[in-house]
Amino acid sequence: MTQLAIHADDISKRFVRFTDQRNTIKERLVRGRAKKSEDFWALKNVSIEIPQGSVYGLIGHNGSGKSTMLKIMSGIYRPTSGTITTHGRLAALIELGAGFHPDMTGRENIKLNGSILGLTKKEITDATDEIIDFSGLKDFIDDPVKHYSSGMYVRLGFAVAVHMNPEILLVDEVLAVGDEEFQRKCFDHLSKLRKAGKTIIVVSHGLGQLEGLCDEVTWLDHGEVQKTGPTTEIINAYLERVNTEESARSRQVAATRTASEEQDKNELVLTQAQILSPEGEPLNHTETGKTFAITVNFTTNQELLGPNLRIAFQHETGPLVTMVSNHRVHADFGVLQPKEYQVTTNIIDNPLLPGRYRVHIDVFDYTGTRTLDTWNEVLEFPVRSASGEIGQGFVTIPATFTIT
Repeated sequence: MTQLAIHADDISKRFVRFTDQRNTIKERLVRGRAKKSEDFWALKNVSIEIPQGSVYGLIGHNGSGKSTMLKIMSGIYRPTSGTITTHGRLAALIELGAGFHPDMTGRENIKLNGSILGLTKKEITDATDEIIDFSGLKDFIDDPVKHYSSGMYVRLGFAVAVHMNPEILLVDEVLAVGDEEFQRKCFDHLSKLRKAGKTIIVVSHGLGQLEGLCDEVTWLDHGEVQKTGPTTEIINAYLERVNTEESARSRQVAATRTASEEQDKNELVLTQAQILSPEGEPLNHTETGKTFAITVNFTTNQELLGPNLRIAFQHETGPLVTMVSNHRVHADFGVLQPKEYQVTTNIIDNPLLPGRYRVHIDVFDYTGTRTLDTWNEVLEFPVRSASGEIGQGFVTIPATFTIT
């Protein structure tokens, strides 16, 4: 029989929300305490079994109950009903700065967290140098953590959690605060813990990362379990639901703007952008591996030597993924006369992996040194998987392999 690290049996969690707010002391004195309230069930009859030595993921939209479930697992919340059983030393990285005393230094907080987790003085001393090195905060470790940025909090919090020799590690999506390099470092370390037989429970919107890391996932929706099972299977089911709901409420991805009086005086003004199929039909989503087009309209107010149009793609989690420009592919527009133009850019065999992406458009002069116009976050669109595979990272790279 498989030993369980965590067993959640029929967990429900209720919060009370006051709908008649008394926001000031005067209101509370004159009108008394708020009386109108309603129950909000963050979790409803959730049962989860997490085997020892597994990596387990929780997925779902914002407000689905993922973080509440982690807080119950960690003991921060008590369930309204149901039981939770854990086996092993547990460390959690759930809220930014949780477990840190703001007036204490980073080094002092390492010792404090170690003591709370039940480590001996020697164990804490042995782990301190590794924690400082992993966090990259050597120059700031003796400063009070109240002066740390959010990224520094995450670095120290993660480093402490994973180096305190936990048998169970809970990680919420606070990792999204860190920079790209540190995120990779974190997931590499999670992989090492996995190989060492530790139990890891992860909440993340990075579905591609979860697919490469987790053995199983549970999909929560409005506090209820929708499905539990193999990672790829459950993520595909979740994405299918998301895509269906998105298609029902989305119109074609397009944007139009009216130039201001100041912009009317510019040499070039961006006016419209849209995502289309190769046949010219408006799209509300694209698919990995399938060609789509982006049309960009602009007006020139004077004769202009071939401008450089640049289209950049940014993933919803923050990283700039890639960009295309007409100069990069040696497509010279020649000399433009004062009038309106439309440029169609075909994204061949769309390399973007499933997720949501924002489009930024810049136009530079022929030399590429002077900006003529900029339009940030002009479009936002989802990319879906035609094959059902999620993939890791942001883009696919065509490749062939030969063995001799």
